[in-house]
Amino acid sequence: MSLISETTTGRKHGGTLAWISRGRLFIRKPDEQPYEIESAFARNALQREMRNDELNAWKGRSGVWGNLGMAPPGTAPWEDENSRRRIFFRTIAAGEKESELFYVLDMGAIGGLFSYNLEEDLERRLVHRQGFVLNGISRHPEDGRLAFAMPQQGGTVGLSIARPDGLFGRDISLSDSIDDAPAWLPDGSARLLFHSAALVRSEQGYVIGTSPYRIEMLDMESEEAKTVHEDDEFDLLQPRQLTGGDLVFIRRPWKKNARQSAPSLKDTALDFLLFPYRLLRTFVHFFNFMSMMFSGKPLITAGGLTNRNHGGDNPYLMLWGQAVDTRRALSRDRGEEQRTPIAPSDWQLIRRDEAGNETLIAPSVLYWDLSRDGTVYWTDGRAIYRHASDGTTTTVLEADVIERFAVLN
Repeated sequence: MSLISETTTGRKHGGTLAWISRGRLFIRKPDEQPYEIESAFARNALQREMRNDELNAWKGRSGVWGNLGMAPPGTAPWEDENSRRRIFFRTIAAGEKESELFYVLDMGAIGGLFSYNLEEDLERRLVHRQGFVLNGISRHPEDGRLAFAMPQQGGTVGLSIARPDGLFGRDISLSDSIDDAPAWLPDGSARLLFHSAALVRSEQGYVIGTSPYRIEMLDMESEEAKTVHEDDEFDLLQPRQLTGGDLVFIRRPWKKNARQSAPSLKDTALDFLLFPYRLLRTFVHFFNFMSMMFSGKPLITAGGLTNRNHGGDNPYLMLWGQAVDTRRALSRDRGEEQRTPIAPSDWQLIRRDEAGNETLIAPSVLYWDLSRDGTVYWTDGRAIYRHASDGTTTTVLEADVIERFAVLN
């Protein structure tokens, strides 16, 4: 299945769009066909890695297997193309100009923040270091400062502020929580909206769940944070403020982690009944591993060896702490005319005015963004839609899987 299949209505509506599909970055300009962006930095890094692999290829034909007069049972890890470090685009955001965007590359142990100019086809590396990961980016509408959501040790996610070039970042939130999806207010002030959830930990300090996500606002000048909106039954995600003061956010039911409560009698009984099966399965997989090590032949052949070792891309999307099964949605498609949304129907895009009145914009919303003129765009994971001020919704483009996107103009 193609990763991009644009609809005819996509040529009439919407500006320049950038989106991530299965870790790859695509661009669609008005009246043009979508095309893929490949990072020159990532390409050069992969070429260096392949050269190193060639230099180390002799290791697969020596060592313990060579001394025993035996061939390795399978391809050595450094000779296996599928086990090489994969490169993913993780998040994107609009830049200063309509032809610019920011993106984060995940290259395994190394990550980086980059800017890209569409007109010049020029990639600029801003930050690049080991262990660098960002969840979200927001550019200040006037001074260009960048707000980041950065995962920290211990399972927390904190907010940081950096210069327009991404350098000299400083942490502004380091509580025992997940503070994510930062967004500057459109009035040019030094205030940030973000969603936040407190971590629930066990007696040993392990994270076993989170509270419902709430909407917070941080004033950089007074260094004070306040809760804008919260709901004990729902996660309130990816908040943004419109120029008129209304809030727009994704609302989804909050799911309490099973480890936050004592196991039920039903779960305990089920564990007891399944214990012999799980023990037997452990023995089978152990002896299958030993057979592969010494004979190169598996004991388990159902499904094929290739499918088990290299099963392809992970079908799950992790979004704000919940996994979404893309494979299930794709399997329910009924041709190109009827695509199944990846996001559940109870993931809703809500508009809330200053009086507290709420309006449903759309169901099955996986991610959303604002254009420079304040128009709302959203995706259900299969297509990007444009929600006009008169309430009408238009399909802009369709794709296989849409993880995140940004409206550039």
